[in-house]
Amino acid sequence: MSVSNPTISGNEPVATPAGENYLTHARGMRSWLLTIDHKRIGVMYLVSILAAFLLGGIFAILVRTELLGPTKTIVEADTYNQFFTLHGAIMIFLVIIPSIPAALGNFVLPIMLGAKDLAFPRLNLLSYYLYLLGALLAVIAILAGSMDTGWTFYPPYAIDPAHARFGGVIPVLLGVFVLGFSSILTGLNFIVTIHKLRPPGMGWFRLPLFLWSLYATSVIQVLATPVLGVTVLLLILERALRFGIFHPGLGGDPLLYQHFFWFLLAPRGVYHDPPGDGHHQ
Repeated sequence: MSVSNPTISGNEPVATPAGENYLTHARGMRSWLLTIDHKRIGVMYLVSILAAFLLGGIFAILVRTELLGPTKTIVEADTYNQFFTLHGAIMIFLVIIPSIPAALGNFVLPIMLGAKDLAFPRLNLLSYYLYLLGALLAVIAILAGSMDTGWTFYPPYAIDPAHARFGGVIPVLLGVFVLGFSSILTGLNFIVTIHKLRPPGMGWFRLPLFLWSLYATSVIQVLATPVLGVTVLLLILERALRFGIFHPGLGGDPLLYQHFFWFLLAPRGVYHDPPGDGHHQ
């Protein structure tokens, strides 16, 4: 007796001995790094997101420790602002946004449809590696001197050297730009899978509620994430070449950045408090 599992090198299923599963049907690091099994990719997303959650949680602990008293507890004001910024950026872009679609969605969506995998398994693996690349660029900011602009990267904080005195602004923005491509490809993959790989008899009004939520999220990812990508790219050009798009001192409009930025995040239910400009506000 045998069951079918996706291979790591092709789209056709192969027979594997009874009792084996997605964790054991192929072994070795290479089988994980090159897998197109949606379950394995979902597990890798989950492990990566939990690692980011741990890093963001460490920054949260440092922020709360510093706030134990009204004066300096463990770090100076500039370092506190860096901790606050990195905590927010990691939690939003590396944890909150990709956690449900990329991790849980990858694992259960094909199972709930009765499909053997997503519509584009290799594109799914590419999405994961884009996530890793974006995360790496964001974490490089820590080694490059960090950043203290707040996780929303509001101008003029993110483009004025008087405020953004540290060298990590552009690496973080590049990381967010790459993470946007990962989100777009995942959303596109989910949309095509739900459209094309539904079993006979499963119409739109028979879809499980969780699949509807993944479908709605995917539509938002495909339509709204490019706006964020263009926005952070313009912010990179503004900081590097002083174009005068958002900087009021150069004739730009900082409110234009806010309109672009929240066009993406507001539909996802990600909100924030008004930005502060000091330590222990």
